[in-house]
Amino acid sequence: MVIGICGKIASGKSEVLKIFGRYGFFCIDADKIVHDLYKPGGLGAVRVAAYFGKRFLKKNGEVDRIKLRNAVFSNENKLKLLQDIIHPTVYNEISLLLQRHKDEDVAIESVFFDKDFLGDFVDQLIWVERDEKEILKVLKEERGFDDALARKAIDLVQKPEKGDIFELKNCGGLDLLEAYVVLMQ
Repeated sequence: MVIGICGKIASGKSEVLKIFGRYGFFCIDADKIVHDLYKPGGLGAVRVAAYFGKRFLKKNGEVDRIKLRNAVFSNENKLKLLQDIIHPTVYNEISLLLQRHKDEDVAIESVFFDKDFLGDFVDQLIWVERDEKEILKVLKEERGFDDALARKAIDLVQKPEKGDIFELKNCGGLDLLEAYVVLMQ
């Protein structure tokens, strides 16, 4: 079985992925794949420099994720371009991991799943829901977002409207979140 875990930024997707890992699922974190691509000399770093300019790289050649985040969250065209140059590689990496772990239960965390990006891999989709006030608090206090950028980041991802979606409410701490995950299995 392949579970897809999605939701808005700072909704608790990573915590849900960790819980599935504790219950024997092989875990794939799309964000971690992107971070690896952004390392010095990585394909993501090369593409970001080619399409956005070397000003989006740190001195060591790694992508400056904060600078890139600020640029793409405030411009839909830049966000689309970034997705166009990064998502195919992420898709391929996840496809290879799924082939290697085809006999295991797998959980994939990604911002979104649709018919063009990862949606065809999953048997069950989980939407992690969290109160927007809590998300804003995390983005501003822990991740350094200003109010305008935080709101744009929150609005980027919407809950899928179609398909077999299980909504998981992240509203009562990690113990309650884990209890919900256990009940799902």
